[in-house]
Amino acid sequence: MKLTKELGISLGFLAGTTFGSGIAFLFRLQSVEVVASVSLFGIAGAIAGIITAVILRQRQH
Repeated sequence: MKLTKELGISLGFLAGTTFGSGIAFLFRLQSVEVVASVSLFGIAGAIAGIITAVILRQRQH
């Protein structure tokens, strides 16, 4: 499977939102804090996915 920017964004967003919801669950956050946590970690994960895809693509060439 070829790692493209779109795949990096998708996987990063999935991982980030899953991590954010897990953190919210562990800290027993209220609904507004859960939405904020999942959103922030989702965005951070998407950014990390883009960066990872770009770095891996550069290493291949």
